[in-house]
Amino acid sequence: MYIREILATINLAHHFDSAFTPEQAYRFLRVAMARDHFRQKLAELKQAGLVEETDGALFTRNLQAQYRRKQEWSRALFQRHRGYLRLIAKLPWIKFAALTGANAFESCADQDDIDLFLVTRKNRLWISYVLLVLYSKLIRKRHILCINYLVDEKNLCATRQDYYTAVQIVQMVPLLNHEFAQKILAGNRWIFEVLPNAEAEVISDESYHLDNGHHAVPGSDKQQRSQETHLFLDRLNRFIYRRYARHLAQKYPGQFGEGIVLTEGLAKLNRVDHRDIYEEIYQKIYRELETTDAL
Repeated sequence: MYIREILATINLAHHFDSAFTPEQAYRFLRVAMARDHFRQKLAELKQAGLVEETDGALFTRNLQAQYRRKQEWSRALFQRHRGYLRLIAKLPWIKFAALTGANAFESCADQDDIDLFLVTRKNRLWISYVLLVLYSKLIRKRHILCINYLVDEKNLCATRQDYYTAVQIVQMVPLLNHEFAQKILAGNRWIFEVLPNAEAEVISDESYHLDNGHHAVPGSDKQQRSQETHLFLDRLNRFIYRRYARHLAQKYPGQFGEGIVLTEGLAKLNRVDHRDIYEEIYQKIYRELETTDAL
């Protein structure tokens, strides 16, 4: 069982033309396994020639060239848009930002977009979303800056608790306020039932760090003293949410409540529901492994 699961998890990365480090492969295993036992089995796979480790990445077939190309594209994509992302980090009410999806795994295509996960202050999510959409349109980057998953600081626990969501949270790459990432993990302890080998730690990469400075935040500090302003912004946030929810429910009735999930403190705007994607990939990999001598 362990050999199959290790090979399947390594192949999961290959499915996206990416590659896992040994630590990532261990973290994303779907079965509990002692770390020393994992190292032993991985060493056996290497000795048998079934797994190769190159520059810290694991491969079960000759995908090094594709992997490096994807990695270069991913890093170049971030660097090309770093200035725009830095401005997003400075927008009012943004408390945390992270890369997810292909960007977090460095498996982007040449002309890919940037998947962002954002956390806003309480009762400011929908105002923030409108500002972000207007900003991305103003700079003509709406097709690049994929702002499709936002929560406010009071809604950190994921509503969908499955393997896909667990992987996305554990692998997210913080862009600012790295300490906040630990708060997100603490609010989603269910992750460690789905990923029994994962640790309660988000790995930061300084090359992806953004500084959001110390800009003034409307609705906080000195400005919170104005109760009228505070209440007005609360009402505006609720108004935007209700209008947008009605709009999307009419425009995408089949996806609303599935890929698209909205509350006052959550904006999950994926028209394609990816919840089952990893299960489908794993089943395909299992079938492929059964036709080889690996098992």
